[in-house]
Amino acid sequence: MSNIRPVSIAVHTWVVSYDVVDDARRRRIARMLESHGSRLQFSLFECRMGVGEAALLRKRVAEAADLECDRVRWYPLCGPCRRKTVRQGSSRFGARIEKEGFLVV
Repeated sequence: MSNIRPVSIAVHTWVVSYDVVDDARRRRIARMLESHGSRLQFSLFECRMGVGEAALLRKRVAEAADLECDRVRWYPLCGPCRRKTVRQGSSRFGARIEKEGFLVV
């Protein structure tokens, strides 16, 4: 999915973590999250999405998970808090760095 959105769509940052018991389900959920954000650790992602996009992804992840034994947590990260994030060291996963601002096409 493209990270290019119309300027009128508000984008929010979510930190998503998961603990999925089954390998196949874990890979499926990881692929879904990778298509919407950056992997920070093995089971931790930072995703920047519009409200509708986030709701759709949460629904898809819930359908892929077995919520009787798997856990997925979505932590909203407000704009001021995101700007205060301290990053130390390099990313083992090659997380892309997203710049703030507008894209004019």
